[in-house]
Amino acid sequence: MNKIHIIFTLLMLIMVIIPGNSGARDFLYHHPRIMTGGDIGLFRISLDQFEEVYTNRWGTSYGGFAGVRFLGGYYIVGKYGQFEKSGKQGAHKDTGYNLQNASWQEKWYQVGLRVHPPIVKKFNSYYGFGLSFFNVDEVDSLSVFSTQNGNSQNETGSGFYMELGLEYFPTEMLAAFFQFEISSGGIRGKTGFEAMSIGGYRLTAGISLWPL
Repeated sequence: MNKIHIIFTLLMLIMVIIPGNSGARDFLYHHPRIMTGGDIGLFRISLDQFEEVYTNRWGTSYGGFAGVRFLGGYYIVGKYGQFEKSGKQGAHKDTGYNLQNASWQEKWYQVGLRVHPPIVKKFNSYYGFGLSFFNVDEVDSLSVFSTQNGNSQNETGSGFYMELGLEYFPTEMLAAFFQFEISSGGIRGKTGFEAMSIGGYRLTAGISLWPL
């Protein structure tokens, strides 16, 4: 947790320092109407019980987003992401089944607000926040939450997210970005905060397009 907080703090400092010291304008004042992009990175799930069944909390995560400007520098954004993990070696503490047959497949869909400055300089930063909607598939007899009938179990939940990003624009219509995101969500009656959350920390890199 301390390492995550250090990364988060450094990212915030970089986003404050670089855009403010990048010199004169590199582009004309430009506020595109549409943005879209994709990313790949690492996700760390917050759920405390996760390592009782699965190998560890970290894993590769893929995602994408699209947004439409509706006022000034404010964009309505829709986002998608996923995270998968396989079971560790050993037997389940309740059922005795082989944990290597466990499978965690998590997807999330998010809708929120992103605050983005006009594309004036090659370096930019942004932030956003909104709602998260989660979908999790796992084998119920090898579940983190319960052990019932051995069938695949599908669960849904909801929560929120916050994001911070840093971009580099080689052209006005294309950017490479780094992003840090925190999300929280609960299923099966869980609160969705901290140790009970199926959300977590996500650090990604990606490409965004600004066609209009």
